[in-house]
Amino acid sequence: MLTDHRVSKRIAIIDVGSNSVRLVVFDGQTRAPAPIFNEKVMCGLGRDPDGSGKLNAEGVEMAIGALRRFATLLRAMKISRVDVLATAAVRAASDGDVFCQRVFKEAGLKVKVIDGLEEARLSGLGIISGDPHATGIMGDIGGGSLELVLLDQGQIHERVSLPLGAMRLQAVYGNKREALEAEVKTHLDSVPWLAQHEKLPLYAVGGSWRSIAKLYIAQEDYPISVVHNMTMPNSEISDLTRIISQQSRASLEKIGGVSKRRTDSLPHAALVMHHLMARMKASEVVFSGHGLREGWMFEALAQEVRDRDPLLETCLGFAEDSERFHQHGEELYRWTDPIFREQPSNLRRLRLAACIIGDIGWNDHPDYRAEQSYNRVVRHPYLDLSHVDRVFLAYTIGSRYTGNFRGDAASDRLLDEDTRKTGRLFGHAIRLGHTLSGGVEGILPHCELIHDDKTLILRLERSIGDLNGEVVDQRLSKLAKLMECDSKIEIVDAS
Repeated sequence: MLTDHRVSKRIAIIDVGSNSVRLVVFDGQTRAPAPIFNEKVMCGLGRDPDGSGKLNAEGVEMAIGALRRFATLLRAMKISRVDVLATAAVRAASDGDVFCQRVFKEAGLKVKVIDGLEEARLSGLGIISGDPHATGIMGDIGGGSLELVLLDQGQIHERVSLPLGAMRLQAVYGNKREALEAEVKTHLDSVPWLAQHEKLPLYAVGGSWRSIAKLYIAQEDYPISVVHNMTMPNSEISDLTRIISQQSRASLEKIGGVSKRRTDSLPHAALVMHHLMARMKASEVVFSGHGLREGWMFEALAQEVRDRDPLLETCLGFAEDSERFHQHGEELYRWTDPIFREQPSNLRRLRLAACIIGDIGWNDHPDYRAEQSYNRVVRHPYLDLSHVDRVFLAYTIGSRYTGNFRGDAASDRLLDEDTRKTGRLFGHAIRLGHTLSGGVEGILPHCELIHDDKTLILRLERSIGDLNGEVVDQRLSKLAKLMECDSKIEIVDAS
C-alpha cells in the first residue's frame, strides 16, 4: 500500500567542487526529495594553471562570497540541517584546511571534505536512488577527478577515483592532444575491471558531461530539454565526443547550449568519455542529474524508505501538491486492473503512476488541461524514467483529459503507434474512472470493468446506479471503441 510519507523538515546540501559551488535545498528527508531552491556559482576553485598545488585565489574569494550568501539565505529559510561537502579541489589543495577554516569563520558553515573513494561511493548511491536496479558503470567527472563505480542490480561492487577531472586536464595539458590522450589512457588502463564488464551502460554524472548532452539537444533539435535519464547509443555518443574533443572554445561557443565557463574544459571532458566508453565497450550512455548530493541524502534514509519506488514516491508528492483527492490513485489502478492485467510489469508500474497523477490538471482551464498536464510531466526535472517512458506517461495523462490528444514533437519522435495506442487506452480508462467517481474515494469499489473479448461492461451496484449518465456512457463507449469492442452498462444488486 502506497502512502504519502512527505515530511516538512527541509535539508540543505552545499557541494563545493573544483568548478562550482552549489546550494540545493530539499523539501524534506524523503525517498524522492524535491529541490525547492537550487543555485550554482562557477568559482573555479580547482583552476591551477601555475601548478602551485593551491586553490585558485580568485576562486576562493568567489566561493567565500557565495557561501556567505548561502548561509544568509538558509537562516532566512529557517533550515535546520545544512551539510557542506567538499570534493577534489579542496582535498587535494595544500591550503584546503585553511579554506575550510575560513568558511567556518566567515560563513559559519562547517565543511566536510570527502575523499575520492567515498565520493565515488556516494555518487554511485545517487544513481541507485533513482534506479534501484542500476547495472552498469557510473562515471562522475568533476573539475579535479573522475570517480568510477561498478554497479550490479543496485549494489556497489568496485570503485576508484582517478585524477582525470576536466579542469585539471585542461590546466595541465591544454591543447597537447597526444600527451592528454596518453594520460587518460594510462589511468583508465590502471582499472582492470573496466574491461571485464563489456556492453554495460555508462551512467554519466557531472556538469561537464551533462553539457555534452545539452550540445546534442541543441544540435539535433531534440524534443526534450531535460537531460536527466537521456540515453544515447554508443554509435552516436562515440562520434559526438570525438568531435567535441577536437573543437576550440570559439567553435563550441557558436554551437550554444553550454555555459561559457565550461567551454574551455569541455573538449577534455569529452575526450575522457570517449576513451572511457571505448575501454569499457559501453552499450550506451545514460546522462544523470543525480550524483553526490542525492547519494548523501539517500544513505541517510531508513532502509524501509530506501526500498520504496522512487517514481511512485515522486508521483505521490506531485499528486499531493496538485490534486483535489490525491488518495484516489491506487483505487483507480485496482479498478482498471481487470482490463489490463496481462501487461508487463513496467507498463503496470507506469499505469499506477498515471493513476496517481491522473488529476494534476484539475485547476487548469479546461481547454488547456491536456496540454498543460502533458508538459508538466515531460518537463519534470527529476522524474526517474527513461525519456521514452517519461513521454509515454505524459501522453497517457494528456489522453486522460481529452478524447483526441495528439501529443507533440517528443511523442512523435519517441513513441511508436502501438505505444501511443496503449497510452490512449490508459488515459481513457483513467478518464472514465474520474468521470464516474468524481475523483472521490469509495465509489469505484462498488463497480467493476469487465472485458469479455466482444464487450466492455461497466457493472454498477444498485446503490450507486444513479451515477450512470450520458457522460459516463460516452466515456465508456470511447474506451470500448479503442479496445475494438462494444460497450454496455449493467445495474446489479450487491453480492
